[in-house]
Amino acid sequence: MASKKQSRRLRQNLKQFSQKRVDVSKYIKDFYVENGLAYISCNVSGYYDIIDPYSVDGYEWLSEPFTRFVESNAIYVPTEYPIVLEICGHHFSRREKQKIEDAVADYYALKMGDTQLDLERNTSKSLVLLVCGLLFTVILFMIGGKLTETLYEALALFFWFFLWEFLDCAWFERNDLREAKTDAAQMASIKVIFKEVFTDDPVPDEESILDEIFEEEVLEP
Repeated sequence: MASKKQSRRLRQNLKQFSQKRVDVSKYIKDFYVENGLAYISCNVSGYYDIIDPYSVDGYEWLSEPFTRFVESNAIYVPTEYPIVLEICGHHFSRREKQKIEDAVADYYALKMGDTQLDLERNTSKSLVLLVCGLLFTVILFMIGGKLTETLYEALALFFWFFLWEFLDCAWFERNDLREAKTDAAQMASIKVIFKEVFTDDPVPDEESILDEIFEEEVLEP
């Protein structure tokens, strides 16, 4: 009897869990978004919390824990919001600030470059598939009636293969790549600001930050 009652209770629990919903947009706005900008705040104790200690001078690279923290937060920020990265908890020299800003910009610009290369490869692949599909179309149209049934079906199979692969590559895959490029452009446009002590207040010059972000060359198509 107790076992049946427990099983019934477990099924009810499962049903209730499956019906639970959260207002994702509310959490995002409460946690990240303020007046059209998304804020990611991180606390550091020094320069090498951000810059990989293996970096050489002039070729600074971001540390993996730092990028992991930034990107794990950026996942929840809608792409239409520019990101302000607040680095708090330490007094940096002017030279260190400039190196950090350059390292952040370079790191995510290269990430965006990867997505651009993926799009270019997608374009080349789509063109090859399209040409192959058209070639088999011409062959079937011109000499299809002279072929044996087996050979005709084999050529038709190749035609449909190239046609489907072209549609998959030029439509579905490309849409995913374009979304990835847009996400990468958002990251490549991050504005870095420094605060020795974290305060939960938006920056006062939000309009100038927006103008600066969208004037960046990295956003050009």
